Parts: sequence; C-alpha cells; structure tokens
Amino acid sequence: MTISPLIEQGQSPYQIATNHPELDISVRTIYNYLDQGLFTARNIDLKRKTKFKPRKCHKTQISDRSVFISRTYSDFQALNPSVYVEMDTVHSSRESKKTLLTFFFPKEKLFLAFLMNRCTKGAVRIVFDHLEKKLGTYEFISLFENLLTDRGSEFGDPEILETGIEGFQRTSIYYCDPMRSGQKGGVENSHTMLRMILPKGTSFEYLTQWDVNLIVNHINSTPRKSLNGQTPYDVALKSFGEHTLKALQLKRISPDKVNLTPKLIRFNH
Repeated sequence: MTISPLIEQGQSPYQIATNHPELDISVRTIYNYLDQGLFTARNIDLKRKTKFKPRKCHKTQISDRSVFISRTYSDFQALNPSVYVEMDTVHSSRESKKTLLTFFFPKEKLFLAFLMNRCTKGAVRIVFDHLEKKLGTYEFISLFENLLTDRGSEFGDPEILETGIEGFQRTSIYYCDPMRSGQKGGVENSHTMLRMILPKGTSFEYLTQWDVNLIVNHINSTPRKSLNGQTPYDVALKSFGEHTLKALQLKRISPDKVNLTPKLIRFNH
C-alpha cells in the first residue's frame, strides 16, 4: 500500500493525494480511512497541523534605535514591494551555538537555510557575501531586493548587509514591529516544517550544510495547496531558472522520497 509508508515519512494526506492521482482517492477519504484504522499508519503518524502562534521573543534585541530610521514595518508597507523575502534565524539546543539563517520567498513559498557557527552580525554578513559570490551581484539584487526580518541583534548592522562586495547596495532591510513575528508569518510557518525534521531541543552541532541542503530540498519538494498542488521548487524553477536554483544548491526530490521526519538526517549520518 502506497499511503501508509508515505504517512510514516511525514507526508500529509494532501501531499499523497496530489502526487498520486492514480489512487483516485480524496484527502477526506484518506483521513476517514485513518480514523477507521484501515491503514497500518495511524492518526498519530500524521504531521501535526500547527496553527501559527506568535512566539515569545527570547532574542537579544537591537539596542541602537537609529538603525530603524526608514526601515520600520510602516516604511515597508508604504513601499508595498511586489517582491520581497522574509528572513529569520533558528537556534540549536543549548549544547551548540550553531544557528540557521533562513529565508522565505512568499510568492514561490521557497525556503532557504544556511548554517552559521555563531548567531552574530558577522556570521550573517558571511552568508550574504557567500550568496552574492555564488549568484553574482545582479542576481543577488534581483532575488533579495527587499528583506523583511525581526529585531534580533544578529540583524543589528543593516548597512553591512545592504552593502555588497563591490560597494553596491545589494538589498534593503526592513524590520517587523516589536513582538510581531506574525508580520513575517511565511518564514515562521516554514520553521514548523523544519521542526518536523529538527525538533526543538535538537543540537545542530553535528549538522553540516549538506544536511541543511537536504532538509531544504525535501521541504521545497512538498506540494502546497496555495500553489495549486505545485511544489515550491517547481514554481521557483519557473520564476528564477535552473541556473539560479543550482547556485542555491537546490534539487527536486521525487514525490515518494520526500521525508519530513527526523529519520531524514539520521539515515544520512
């Protein structure tokens, strides 16, 4: 049976029904069959449907208020950019200082993550410079023209992030209002999928960027109802082109290989 193994890989009934039209089964029917115990997989195997809740902010906040001049959420709304990217960080358990710098493209639902050894301004700058070198300055500007993030201290020197390798302005950074992480709800919801694979309390100490790329590729190969059943990878391929996705080390994972559970990393270590 196709359905049970896929549910045990963390796939949702929507994902299974979308990827397997030959089964001729609806999402509601899959849920009903699960309730009736007709599959070896059980309801408990379903990934949790987490409603987004604004998180309590435990980050060290930016103390220099001058950085917010012309960069507030109101300024962002006044600009009303048609294209922008949400940015955030995800922390390891207390045993490790490693952190993930994450990006989310709302139109394509594309998720990116980069491993940093420390959650500092300098570490964020290193990721920006790396991306600019990999993509080229023009493509970096095209992708990351406007960034929306929170007020964590790691984002407290916007000028070093906005200024590119050759001194050109490569992006514009805007900050959400204090304690309003819902203003960048797309990246927060992507973290829910990330936490299915790296649950809270997981140490990132032994993670490599290869592991992070693998996680990102599985998340981006998951079809979304908001994309009419397409995956973020496929939508981004149309928007950005194959060359850009290769530069970002993104790959398509075949539908039945997608695994959104901690086993994804355990099997590859």
